[in-house]
Amino acid sequence: MQARLIAYPSDAAALPRWLARGERVRIGRSAECDLVLEDSSVSRVHAELVAENAGWRLRDLDSKNGVHVDGMQVRELLLPPSCWLRLGDVHCEFAQFDDAQADALRTRQQDRQARSAILTQQVAAGTRFDTMLDDVLQGVLELSGCSRGFMLLAQDGDYLVKASRGVDDEALVRGEFTGSAGAVERALTERRPIVVNQVGSEAWLARRASVVASGVQSLVCLPLLERDKVLGAVYADRRGRGEPITAVDLELLQAFAETATLWLLAGRALSSLDNAPRWSTLVRSRTPAGEADA
Repeated sequence: MQARLIAYPSDAAALPRWLARGERVRIGRSAECDLVLEDSSVSRVHAELVAENAGWRLRDLDSKNGVHVDGMQVRELLLPPSCWLRLGDVHCEFAQFDDAQADALRTRQQDRQARSAILTQQVAAGTRFDTMLDDVLQGVLELSGCSRGFMLLAQDGDYLVKASRGVDDEALVRGEFTGSAGAVERALTERRPIVVNQVGSEAWLARRASVVASGVQSLVCLPLLERDKVLGAVYADRRGRGEPITAVDLELLQAFAETATLWLLAGRALSSLDNAPRWSTLVRSRTPAGEADA
C-alpha cells in the first residue's frame, strides 16, 4: 500500500506528499523538514510519519500546539487507512491507496499538465475576442477541477462580467451571486491568486453565511495582470468534493493565466480596430476619380 498526505494551509494551494514504503517523513515549519508547513501555529519540527509493516505511525515531536487525529489529540498513533490530521491549525488528509489507485492519481496529474499545453494553444489560436474569453474561462475550469465561474475585465473604472459558465447572469446583475465575492475582491486588491480548498475551515469565509449556505467547497480566483495594471480576474468554484487544487495545479493555472492575458491584450487591441477608419478608404476619399496614384 502507498499513502498520501495532503496539507491544506490557510488561504493557499494544497500541498500533497506521497509517502513511500520504509520512509520517515518529518513535518514542520523548518526548511529542513520533508514537508514544510509555513504556518505560525506549526512548530519548527512538529511531527513525523514513520512507515511500519502494519501501516503508518504518527508521532508528535513535542510540538507547541499539538497533533490531532479525527478531532482527538494524540502523542503517538498507528493511523487508520483514512483520517484527518490537524497539526497546529493546519488540516491534513491522510489516505492509503493500492498501487493501481496511486498510479491513476499520478497519471491524472500528468494528464492535467498535458491538457494545460493544449488549452494554451487553443487560446492562442482564437480568432475572435469573445470566443477567446470563453476559451480562457473553460481552461481555468478544467485545470482547477471546478464546475462554474466567470471572467471579469476592467473597463471605465469598473469590472464587467465578459464570460460566464454555470452562473446565473441575472443573479450577478441583481448582486445575488452565491460564490465568494470576497475572494474576487482579495484577488483584485492584493494582486495574487486566492485558493481555498475547504471553505468551512477558512475563518474569513466561514463567517459568510451566504457562501457556506451555497455549498461551495473549493474556489480559486486568478487576477489577470499586465505589469502593475489589473486587467481583470477569473473566478471558479465547485460545490462537490474533488481532488484539491494543489501547488502544482496553481502553477499551471498561473502560467495559463499569464499566457492568456497576453493573448487577451492582443485580442482586445485588434477588436478595438474593428470600427477604426481603414487606410484604403482614406486614400480613396482623397483621390479624384481617374487620377493615378501619386
